[in-house]
Amino acid sequence: MNAKRKTRKHAESKSNLFDAGALEELSRLFHETRQTLGPQQADADWMSDPLDEWLVNLDSGETVLDRDTMAAFAVGMNETLSIRDALILSLIIDEQRCPKTQLMEFAARPHSKRNKRRMGELLTVAFEDEGIVPDKERCHAGIAMLLDIADAAPVPYCVQPLAVAAYTLWWLGDSRAVTMALQCLLLDEECSLAAMVFSAAQRGVAPAWCLG
Repeated sequence: MNAKRKTRKHAESKSNLFDAGALEELSRLFHETRQTLGPQQADADWMSDPLDEWLVNLDSGETVLDRDTMAAFAVGMNETLSIRDALILSLIIDEQRCPKTQLMEFAARPHSKRNKRRMGELLTVAFEDEGIVPDKERCHAGIAMLLDIADAAPVPYCVQPLAVAAYTLWWLGDSRAVTMALQCLLLDEECSLAAMVFSAAQRGVAPAWCLG
């Protein structure tokens, strides 16, 4: 896809904002599916196809998501934070160490002891090892997609995409993380991820690669 076409698609996607009622209905359907199939199966089914498109875009640098994918992420992250956390891992951990199969495990089975341990290991090593530098192009592609979702979705569905964007900026050592985290907290003062980003940035806490 050439740059001109990509820009046009990007502009079109941002101009068509999601209707709050439509997202509420989609959220209701997701909630009912989780009750019927159980959270693990429902979350896996909900996440699989959107995650495929997300990962392809991260690899290619494309930043335009299908509207259904955007809606699925907006609703999914609002319904269960494990989907949000899987997207975070997809940005700051390279795909070799955290492939789609592992991301799906994080999204669908967040309470598994094995998955909790593995996520903790990945985040700890990435945070403490100054030699592990994030893929900035990959991260910025993800930030662009997250901001598109946040721009297109009303409160509360915009909150978690915005918080993940703020977290990723913080991980990159980008000072805009503070402003974005504050914006998120103004929308939802109980957003713990945004509060963590704001507090860490204010105290000068950052991944080791930023301080090395």
